[in-house]
Amino acid sequence: MLRGPLDTGLYRFLHLWLPISFRILYRMKITGLQNIPREGGVLLACNHVSNSDPIFAALGAPRQVHFMAKSELWKFAPLGWIMDGVGSFPVRRGQADRQAVTRALDVLKAGAVLGVFPEGHRQPAGQLGDPQPGVSMFATRSGVVTIPVAVVGTDRVWKGWRPGFPQVGVHYGPPVDTAVQAETKVERHRIVADRLMAAIARLLERDRLRQRPGRSR
Repeated sequence: MLRGPLDTGLYRFLHLWLPISFRILYRMKITGLQNIPREGGVLLACNHVSNSDPIFAALGAPRQVHFMAKSELWKFAPLGWIMDGVGSFPVRRGQADRQAVTRALDVLKAGAVLGVFPEGHRQPAGQLGDPQPGVSMFATRSGVVTIPVAVVGTDRVWKGWRPGFPQVGVHYGPPVDTAVQAETKVERHRIVADRLMAAIARLLERDRLRQRPGRSR
Protein backbone atom coordinates (compact mmCIF):
# COMPACT_ATOMS: atom_id res chain seq x y z
CA MET A 1 0.00 0.00 0.00
CA LEU A 2 1.28 3.45 -0.92
CA ARG A 3 1.84 5.84 1.97
CA GLY A 4 -0.40 8.88 2.30
CA PRO A 5 -0.54 12.02 4.44
CA LEU A 6 -3.44 10.86 6.65
CA ASP A 7 -2.72 7.13 6.94
CA THR A 8 -3.80 5.39 10.15
CA GLY A 9 -2.05 2.48 11.83
CA LEU A 10 -5.15 0.28 11.99
CA TYR A 11 -5.89 0.74 8.29
CA ARG A 12 -2.33 -0.14 7.29
CA PHE A 13 -2.40 -3.20 9.58
CA LEU A 14 -5.66 -4.48 8.10
CA HIS A 15 -4.41 -3.80 4.59
CA LEU A 16 -1.52 -6.20 5.18
CA TRP A 17 -3.69 -9.31 5.26
CA LEU A 18 -7.33 -8.59 4.41
CA PRO A 19 -6.79 -8.08 0.65
CA ILE A 20 -5.21 -11.52 0.29
CA SER A 21 -7.97 -13.37 2.13
CA PHE A 22 -10.76 -11.41 0.46
CA ARG A 23 -9.34 -11.99 -3.02
CA ILE A 24 -9.33 -15.71 -2.33
CA LEU A 25 -12.73 -15.95 -0.61
CA TYR A 26 -14.54 -13.69 -3.08
CA ARG A 27 -12.43 -14.35 -6.20
CA MET A 28 -12.17 -10.59 -6.52
CA LYS A 29 -11.91 -9.16 -10.01
CA ILE A 30 -10.20 -5.78 -9.77
CA THR A 31 -9.74 -3.53 -12.80
CA GLY A 32 -8.59 0.01 -13.45
CA LEU A 33 -6.04 0.43 -10.65
CA GLN A 34 -3.89 2.44 -13.07
CA ASN A 35 -6.58 5.15 -12.99
CA ILE A 36 -5.95 6.00 -9.33
CA PRO A 37 -3.25 8.68 -8.95
CA ARG A 38 -0.36 7.70 -6.69
CA GLU A 39 -0.57 11.01 -4.82
CA GLY A 40 -2.71 14.10 -4.45
CA GLY A 41 -6.36 14.62 -3.57
CA VAL A 42 -8.63 11.93 -5.02
CA LEU A 43 -12.39 11.46 -4.82
CA LEU A 44 -13.53 7.84 -5.15
CA ALA A 45 -17.25 7.87 -5.93
CA CYS A 46 -18.84 4.44 -5.68
CA ASN A 47 -22.24 2.88 -6.31
CA HIS A 48 -23.93 1.50 -3.20
CA VAL A 49 -25.70 -1.85 -2.90
CA SER A 50 -24.41 -3.27 0.40
CA ASN A 51 -22.97 -2.25 3.75
CA SER A 52 -19.83 -4.14 2.71
CA ASP A 53 -19.19 -1.84 -0.29
CA PRO A 54 -16.63 0.40 1.44
CA ILE A 55 -14.59 -2.64 2.52
CA PHE A 56 -14.25 -3.97 -1.01
CA ALA A 57 -13.79 -0.54 -2.61
CA ALA A 58 -11.00 0.22 -0.12
CA LEU A 59 -9.25 -3.14 -0.24
CA GLY A 60 -8.86 -2.92 -3.99
CA ALA A 61 -7.26 0.53 -3.85
CA PRO A 62 -3.50 1.08 -3.43
CA ARG A 63 -4.00 4.04 -1.06
CA GLN A 64 -5.92 4.52 2.17
CA VAL A 65 -9.51 5.60 1.50
CA HIS A 66 -11.20 7.86 4.06
CA PHE A 67 -14.91 7.10 3.77
CA MET A 68 -17.73 9.44 4.64
CA ALA A 69 -20.22 7.06 6.27
CA LYS A 70 -23.66 7.31 7.84
CA SER A 71 -23.52 8.49 11.45
CA GLU A 72 -25.69 5.57 12.63
CA LEU A 73 -22.64 3.32 12.44
CA TRP A 74 -21.07 5.19 15.35
CA LYS A 75 -23.99 4.38 17.69
CA PHE A 76 -22.39 0.98 18.40
CA ALA A 77 -19.24 2.00 20.26
CA PRO A 78 -16.91 -0.85 19.15
CA LEU A 79 -17.84 -0.29 15.50
CA GLY A 80 -17.40 3.45 15.92
CA TRP A 81 -13.91 2.85 17.30
CA ILE A 82 -13.03 0.77 14.25
CA MET A 83 -14.46 3.39 11.90
CA ASP A 84 -12.36 6.08 13.55
CA GLY A 85 -9.32 3.80 13.45
CA VAL A 86 -9.53 3.31 9.68
CA GLY A 87 -9.93 7.02 9.03
CA SER A 88 -13.65 7.11 8.27
CA PHE A 89 -15.89 9.86 9.62
CA PRO A 90 -19.65 10.29 10.14
CA VAL A 91 -22.15 12.29 8.16
CA ARG A 92 -25.71 12.97 9.28
CA ARG A 93 -27.84 12.07 6.29
CA GLY A 94 -30.85 14.16 5.31
CA GLN A 95 -29.44 17.39 6.68
CA ALA A 96 -26.69 19.89 6.03
CA ASP A 97 -23.80 18.45 8.03
CA ARG A 98 -21.19 21.19 7.85
CA GLN A 99 -18.79 19.34 10.14
CA ALA A 100 -18.73 16.35 7.78
CA VAL A 101 -18.29 18.61 4.74
CA THR A 102 -15.38 20.38 6.41
CA ARG A 103 -13.77 17.05 7.29
CA ALA A 104 -14.17 15.81 3.72
CA LEU A 105 -12.62 18.96 2.28
CA ASP A 106 -9.73 18.67 4.73
CA VAL A 107 -9.05 15.12 3.50
CA LEU A 108 -8.86 16.34 -0.10
CA LYS A 109 -6.82 19.41 0.82
CA ALA A 110 -4.28 17.18 2.58
CA GLY A 111 -3.81 15.22 -0.64
CA ALA A 112 -5.52 12.06 0.59
CA VAL A 113 -8.29 9.87 -0.85
CA LEU A 114 -11.93 10.58 0.03
CA GLY A 115 -14.52 7.84 -0.51
CA VAL A 116 -18.19 8.73 -0.98
CA PHE A 117 -21.42 7.12 -2.14
CA PRO A 118 -23.07 9.73 -4.38
CA GLU A 119 -26.52 8.13 -4.09
CA GLY A 120 -26.47 8.45 -0.31
CA HIS A 121 -28.45 5.25 0.22
CA ARG A 122 -28.19 1.65 -0.91
CA GLN A 123 -29.88 0.76 -4.19
CA PRO A 124 -31.02 -2.56 -5.72
CA ALA A 125 -28.16 -4.41 -7.38
CA GLY A 126 -27.60 -3.27 -10.94
CA GLN A 127 -29.49 -0.01 -10.46
CA LEU A 128 -28.35 3.52 -9.76
CA GLY A 129 -30.20 6.19 -7.82
CA ASP A 130 -30.06 9.95 -8.14
CA PRO A 131 -26.82 11.58 -6.92
CA GLN A 132 -26.88 13.78 -3.84
CA PRO A 133 -26.08 17.43 -4.61
CA GLY A 134 -23.01 17.59 -2.36
CA VAL A 135 -20.84 15.16 -4.34
CA SER A 136 -20.08 17.71 -7.04
CA MET A 137 -18.80 20.17 -4.45
CA PHE A 138 -15.98 17.74 -3.72
CA ALA A 139 -15.44 16.68 -7.34
CA THR A 140 -14.97 20.25 -8.56
CA ARG A 141 -12.36 21.26 -5.98
CA SER A 142 -9.16 22.47 -7.58
CA GLY A 143 -6.59 19.70 -8.00
CA VAL A 144 -8.98 16.87 -7.10
CA VAL A 145 -9.11 13.84 -9.40
CA THR A 146 -12.55 12.17 -9.43
CA ILE A 147 -12.57 8.41 -10.01
CA PRO A 148 -15.85 6.50 -10.56
CA VAL A 149 -16.00 3.10 -8.86
CA ALA A 150 -18.38 0.21 -9.50
CA VAL A 151 -18.69 -2.69 -7.06
CA VAL A 152 -20.54 -5.79 -8.21
CA GLY A 153 -21.68 -8.84 -6.23
CA THR A 154 -21.55 -7.30 -2.76
CA ASP A 155 -25.32 -7.61 -2.41
CA ARG A 156 -24.77 -11.38 -2.03
CA VAL A 157 -22.00 -11.23 0.58
CA TRP A 158 -24.66 -11.76 3.26
CA LYS A 159 -27.73 -13.93 2.85
CA GLY A 160 -29.81 -12.84 5.80
CA TRP A 161 -27.59 -13.66 8.77
CA ARG A 162 -25.51 -16.17 6.82
CA PRO A 163 -22.35 -15.18 4.96
CA GLY A 164 -22.15 -15.88 1.25
CA PHE A 165 -19.07 -16.00 -0.93
CA PRO A 166 -20.00 -14.63 -4.37
CA GLN A 167 -17.49 -13.37 -6.85
CA VAL A 168 -17.03 -9.65 -6.28
CA GLY A 169 -15.87 -7.15 -8.86
CA VAL A 170 -14.32 -3.76 -8.10
CA HIS A 171 -13.79 -1.52 -11.11
CA TYR A 172 -12.04 1.86 -11.00
CA GLY A 173 -12.82 3.99 -14.03
CA PRO A 174 -10.89 6.78 -15.77
CA PRO A 175 -11.08 10.24 -14.16
CA VAL A 176 -14.30 12.13 -14.76
CA ASP A 177 -13.97 15.43 -16.60
CA THR A 178 -15.18 18.02 -14.10
CA ALA A 179 -14.17 21.06 -16.16
CA VAL A 180 -17.68 22.25 -16.91
CA GLN A 181 -18.78 25.64 -18.22
CA ALA A 182 -22.21 26.61 -16.92
CA GLU A 183 -24.14 29.77 -16.14
CA THR A 184 -24.58 28.91 -12.46
CA LYS A 185 -22.80 26.80 -9.86
CA VAL A 186 -25.96 24.73 -9.40
CA GLU A 187 -26.03 23.88 -13.10
CA ARG A 188 -22.32 23.09 -13.09
CA HIS A 189 -22.73 20.73 -10.15
CA ARG A 190 -25.67 19.00 -11.82
CA ILE A 191 -23.69 18.35 -14.99
CA VAL A 192 -20.71 16.99 -13.04
CA ALA A 193 -22.97 14.71 -10.99
CA ASP A 194 -24.64 13.41 -14.16
CA ARG A 195 -21.24 12.73 -15.74
CA LEU A 196 -20.13 10.86 -12.65
CA MET A 197 -23.20 8.63 -12.51
CA ALA A 198 -22.93 7.96 -16.25
CA ALA A 199 -19.33 6.85 -15.73
CA ILE A 200 -20.38 4.45 -12.97
CA ALA A 201 -23.18 3.13 -15.20
CA ARG A 202 -20.64 2.38 -17.95
CA LEU A 203 -18.49 0.41 -15.52
CA LEU A 204 -21.50 -1.64 -14.43
CA GLU A 205 -22.45 -2.30 -18.05
CA ARG A 206 -18.94 -3.47 -18.91
CA ASP A 207 -19.05 -5.87 -16.00
CA ARG A 208 -22.38 -7.27 -17.21
CA LEU A 209 -20.92 -7.83 -20.67
CA ARG A 210 -17.93 -9.64 -19.19
CA GLN A 211 -20.23 -11.99 -17.30
CA ARG A 212 -22.21 -13.07 -20.36
CA PRO A 213 -21.85 -16.76 -21.23
CA GLY A 214 -19.32 -17.38 -23.97
CA ARG A 215 -17.34 -14.20 -23.31
CA SER A 216 -13.81 -14.41 -21.95
CA ARG A 217 -13.22 -12.89 -18.51
